[in-house]
Amino acid sequence: MGEKSAERADAAGERAAPVEGPRPLEKVKYPMRYRVLRAVRVEDASPSVRRVVCAEQGERIDSRGLVGEYVRVVIPPEGSRVLPEPELKGEKPVWPKPSPPTRKYTVRRYDPESGELEINVVLHEQGRGAAWARALEPGDPVHVLGPKAGYRIDDGYDFYLLAGDETGLPGMARWLESMPRGARGRAVLEVPSLRSRQPIDAPEGVSVEWVVREGAASPLAEAVVAGGVPEGEVFMWLAGESGAIRPLRAWMRQELGLAKGHGYSSGYWKLKEK
Repeated sequence: MGEKSAERADAAGERAAPVEGPRPLEKVKYPMRYRVLRAVRVEDASPSVRRVVCAEQGERIDSRGLVGEYVRVVIPPEGSRVLPEPELKGEKPVWPKPSPPTRKYTVRRYDPESGELEINVVLHEQGRGAAWARALEPGDPVHVLGPKAGYRIDDGYDFYLLAGDETGLPGMARWLESMPRGARGRAVLEVPSLRSRQPIDAPEGVSVEWVVREGAASPLAEAVVAGGVPEGEVFMWLAGESGAIRPLRAWMRQELGLAKGHGYSSGYWKLKEK
């Protein structure tokens, strides 16, 4: 990781937060708000991902363009595309019990001029979120809580390493497209087939690499580790299936020695063993 990083290593082998250099990531929480949007486009982003584009109806969405910004979609009852109107207690909606389920989706795109919000839903074989996205049609209401939070990440890192699967792809793609054009890094994205690749307008100095998952075996960790990282200040972002990113989380802490706040990992879902 270079002499500068080595000089800051502590006795446990983990780099302390730099005195000078990039600031650690900061989580920014938003006031929780409930909105009913309207689906304007529902289409396939790839064979395994459904793109849902919703439009504002009245109050503007509180999107700040931060990394990992997400909303919760409230899912209507099975067999219906319509959710009963809730009772509002302040900003909090309350439905009769049993309360409807919610699913968390990272914002892929928000256009403040048109008021359009895009989320991408991975079409797992089962799941209420996937069933909702398959049944959704333009004109249907989309009940949304949020955006709820996002992360502010310093633009001053020498290298950004992003890795994950289709569930982490929307947030990583949005971040890549908003990075300074002079940024350097790698994004390694795992998909079920090459047909599931999506266009991403990443900076010229950030490579976007696609790896194909074969059955239940994930090639993500091997691909990421094989590419390594250059010397300098590195930020690492991991988002995907829990089992696939677990070895990368250990590699990030133990091998790269990234201090807390200079790396992030989140298991968005867990592969069920058959």
